[in-house]
Amino acid sequence: MLKNAEERNKNLTSPVVRWMEANRGTEGFTESLRKLLMYACVEWIRRGTSALLTPEEAISKIVCCTLPEFPVGEWSENPENYMDEIADFCEKVKILPLPQALQGEIPSVLDLRGVKCPLNAARSRIVMSGYPVGRTLKILLDEGSPIENVPGSLIADGHKVLFREKKDNYWEISVVKSDSKV
Repeated sequence: MLKNAEERNKNLTSPVVRWMEANRGTEGFTESLRKLLMYACVEWIRRGTSALLTPEEAISKIVCCTLPEFPVGEWSENPENYMDEIADFCEKVKILPLPQALQGEIPSVLDLRGVKCPLNAARSRIVMSGYPVGRTLKILLDEGSPIENVPGSLIADGHKVLFREKKDNYWEISVVKSDSKV
């Protein structure tokens, strides 16, 4: 009787969840989760707009749009902590309508205020990895460690920081996407 219940539960579990359970703890699992998330982003945008983006472009666009119900940037920084959310997202994008914010061009502003170090640097790198070459992105950062660390990490990736400007209680930096393959 127990075996039948286990088999029924296994049949109700999505293929994504079964894959996660089977591969958790294996070498490369974290990066595979990131790629799974990225390809789910590609599929969601493709279904909603017919645009075929690279995985990097798709995740960059979604992270820039800052959708509170889908914190893809946060999930991609530490995917093993968000396996349930990622699995749910992968299933939902098959039927979920694409939000209006994702139907246009990639935003030119990334608001990282309130995002702690080093996650703000990681998120800015995620966005820049799929950002159009030669295009300028404005990044909003908190005072302190973020303004000290984020520009340096982007410069290390080969991007050009055009300016840093202090606003009321935050900083704005302007970064041009390089054509380097970093």
